[in-house]
Amino acid sequence: MNTQMTLERLPQEILELILSDVSIGPGDLIRCSYVSKQLRQASLRNSVWKSKFRQQYPTLYRHYGHSDQWRAKFVVVHRLKKELVKNVLALSQTFVWSMYHDYEWPDIPRRALALYETMFDEEIGDNLGKYFVLDECYSMFRSYPAHKELTLKYYAEKVYRHISHTYITMPEWEKFLGLADEVGAYEEGLVMIAQSVQPVSRVYAHCVKAGLDRIAHIVKRTVKQKHPDHPLNLRDGLVMVVEESAWGCDDCTAVTKCVHQVLRHQMNFITDGTFDYEPNKYCIDKVLETKKGSSKILLVLESCLARRLGVVSEVHMSQTNRILDTWKLRIIGSDSASSMQDCSELEEDTTSVTYVLSNWQSGKKLTARAMCEEILRQLVFLVECRLRGEWWQAGEPVLHDLLAEDTYQHPIRSLFNSWKHVEHWKVSQLRHYLCQLSKASMASSPVEGKLLHLNILLRINSKLTLFRLTELRRQLVQTPSTLRDLLRMVASVNMRARARVADLKSLLGSGGGTVSLSPLSAGPWPHGWPGGEMVQKRRLDRKSSLVYYAVGQVLEHRGSGLCVVYDWDSMCVESDDTLVVMGETNLTHGMDQPFYRVLTSDGAARYLAQENLRQAHKPVPFSNPLLGRYFTAFIYPHYIPNPQKAYEYPEDANIREQDALALHLL
Repeated sequence: MNTQMTLERLPQEILELILSDVSIGPGDLIRCSYVSKQLRQASLRNSVWKSKFRQQYPTLYRHYGHSDQWRAKFVVVHRLKKELVKNVLALSQTFVWSMYHDYEWPDIPRRALALYETMFDEEIGDNLGKYFVLDECYSMFRSYPAHKELTLKYYAEKVYRHISHTYITMPEWEKFLGLADEVGAYEEGLVMIAQSVQPVSRVYAHCVKAGLDRIAHIVKRTVKQKHPDHPLNLRDGLVMVVEESAWGCDDCTAVTKCVHQVLRHQMNFITDGTFDYEPNKYCIDKVLETKKGSSKILLVLESCLARRLGVVSEVHMSQTNRILDTWKLRIIGSDSASSMQDCSELEEDTTSVTYVLSNWQSGKKLTARAMCEEILRQLVFLVECRLRGEWWQAGEPVLHDLLAEDTYQHPIRSLFNSWKHVEHWKVSQLRHYLCQLSKASMASSPVEGKLLHLNILLRINSKLTLFRLTELRRQLVQTPSTLRDLLRMVASVNMRARARVADLKSLLGSGGGTVSLSPLSAGPWPHGWPGGEMVQKRRLDRKSSLVYYAVGQVLEHRGSGLCVVYDWDSMCVESDDTLVVMGETNLTHGMDQPFYRVLTSDGAARYLAQENLRQAHKPVPFSNPLLGRYFTAFIYPHYIPNPQKAYEYPEDANIREQDALALHLL
């Protein structure tokens, strides 16, 4: 008699594997425990909850020891999630942008983010609270729908970047630098570059290794087809070598050419010049996924693949030391390993394989650390070129020289005015790349000079700071002689950050998220501009009644795609220079018309006149790195302001409702 196979009839081992699958969440597992006795026994197994803990909190799991109570640990940690969400949103309450939007708060101080490192140490124990915060913040900005919970994701990413940099990236850099003088550490160097360039992504070395192994097997089959007598065909699997090739010079050359053929022609890995400014071209995980990368990354990739097939190879760069110079790959056969003594012999050495022949001078060998340094240097150079290109197009040629180390010799007001129109997140991105370069660089003084300069530019963020800094400099008998002295001056007059950190600490100590944020509240804003309340913008006078659009509305900028309003002025409050930078010249109605601060679909922030804006026929969500500072979600047809922005513009909600009704009636 045939019996029907059901889930309960499966062996416990099979049932355990099914329940441990990543598609079954903790909530599903709890519901399964109420179905039957068989499922309850399986769902309560320690190994099943161990897998759930590893899936939900991978970083925290790696630092936990052995445990027989993984379910209890999961419950304790999971209950802290709601409290963490409130504490992350407390950043938005504390560091709310003031009404002075022309000089906005550039970033959250590290002292404030450091408060989250020890926030849950008491509940979790063993100083592991930071890893719980790291995993939960990663889940926040990765798991929620793309255009929902924007404010939470924005600040969760800030916390994640800080903790990841301090406790993950920095220790891994220290570990890597211990191996960085070896040529065989190229693969580890590629992983470190990917982790440094992508601070909010997780790059796993074992995933990169698996991808390279898969390509190496394809190359081995190609070697077997093209060179049936090659000694590699007599070996089973891959032949990983570290210090010396397994074959002679000719056999090594044959393998390396097969690597090049498979990578560039069979698998169609390309270097497209239009992608030069994309960071993904320098991330090994993205290169393996998209098959597009920098020429230097692909060359190092060939070296890593050749090493898996018994060939030791070295990357050489030209001694001209130009950032965009090409690299070459030199292979060393087992019969001529001792010939690799002098890098000046590169051109005459018959073991050298060249893929780019133009403009080559005698080269020098790159260790893994030097390889990382040169790639990061090129990335920094390209980002600087992009920013300088944008500034030149905006009519600000003085910015071309502001990245030099002698910037402190410029008048402070001139320095500030030249940078105030640049989106701070672009400067922050450049600073991040420079920080990574400083870790890999052995001659770090030029990099440190640029870092100090960018720190100054990011700290001069308000009229109040600029005024105090200018007054302090006038009182000094001797002007600052170094960038570091100027940075100390900025820190001494900018007290706003310290006050905000104290406010945040008090807010977190009271439970987080306890401040009333009702847009209809008549009380003073709890964290306004120093010395006063945040001013609400109301549509009371005649000029305000001419403001057609509201905060959160998605508009079309004539000729430049979509944008969303995050602030408006009943008349222009910026200078003529600002309008030139923003491209708002030759206006029909002049400056006596409403102006709007908007975030555009191309990732910029602009100040536009009302006559150049119009209703979007098809409002759709788009990406901009600053959306989370102002809005919580996109609900057709507009963005919903977060409580801070809704408080500042209490009457704009009616206009958004009218606009939504009009679009539905069309």
